[in-house]
Amino acid sequence: MPAPDLTTALMLVALLWVGWQSRWTGRLLALLLLSPALNYGFAVFGFELRLALSAWAGQLLQLAGLNVQVSGNVLTTNGIEMAVDPACAGLHLTGVSLAVAVLAVIWHERQAQKSLSWPVMAGFGMVSFGLTLLCNLLRIVVLVAFRLGPGTLAHEAVGLVCVAVYAWLPVYELAGWLVRFAGKPAPKTAAIQPVSRLRRWQPLLTGVLVLGVGAGIMAYTARPAPTQSAINQRLVFNPGAGFVRQNLPNGFVKFNNTNTLIYVKPLPDWWSAEHSPAVCWRGSGYELRHIRPAIVNGHPAYVAELQKPGQPALQTAWWFTNGRHTTIGQVDFRGRMLRGEPGFALVNVTTKSPRF
Repeated sequence: MPAPDLTTALMLVALLWVGWQSRWTGRLLALLLLSPALNYGFAVFGFELRLALSAWAGQLLQLAGLNVQVSGNVLTTNGIEMAVDPACAGLHLTGVSLAVAVLAVIWHERQAQKSLSWPVMAGFGMVSFGLTLLCNLLRIVVLVAFRLGPGTLAHEAVGLVCVAVYAWLPVYELAGWLVRFAGKPAPKTAAIQPVSRLRRWQPLLTGVLVLGVGAGIMAYTARPAPTQSAINQRLVFNPGAGFVRQNLPNGFVKFNNTNTLIYVKPLPDWWSAEHSPAVCWRGSGYELRHIRPAIVNGHPAYVAELQKPGQPALQTAWWFTNGRHTTIGQVDFRGRMLRGEPGFALVNVTTKSPRF
């Protein structure tokens, strides 16, 4: 993923800048640990985040008097469709924005010879993350309002300007303000005082502690992947006569006939990223359009169109179920698995029919 790689590169450059024995080393290494966590977060929750940003942007544009319709991650104005896709550069710059925030604090601390406490730094990081989401929302609004489609210089320029003006510049100014009013004089002998040295490494130790606790919870709650028979019983899923069944690696099951293709993909544990159709179908050369939540056969699901050059459009839907409960919420099914409910599986149904 571009964001974690770029974030890691920036942190390595920053470590060379401040020196490995600097009192800022712990913060920089803590952000290095955070980079994989950001990657995981976007893999799991990025889809829902894009839908939320699309809905909020549509509401703002409608309040401004523009004729905008929102269908999932697609905003339409005057017949022109614009989608908030996984390749959105603004979302991928989240890790970079956090790196810019840390570097801004280090710059102001070096200039003022002051230091911010770890709680203040944590609050500053949350504000920086919020500003990144805000600049992405404003970016979508501007792109749709002026109909600046992807692949154009104006599209990319607007994205960079929004990130710089609404995220990086406020973060830089906020860092300076915090250092002036909340910073404490940095001890000149911090490099040789054991207590100061421990405080310098506090962010890194906190990051290691959080990762260790998370790993312990994962190990404690881990369960083996369900067998094929357990999947069938648990999901109470029977597509009916006329389907050919095929067992796939990782415990996946495939059903298909001349009109419909069904994948059942069990999640081995509550923290694993699912094999989302939004990713898998793109890997097969399809473009997902008009992704939106809907009700399919009485339960919630995501539905979308699958398009491939030279082929008729397909309809696809997916949801998560454990036979007792069906949902499309990541927090919902992961929380239920963590509390000990039967494991969930992703069910993806794709058909040639115009509707389900």
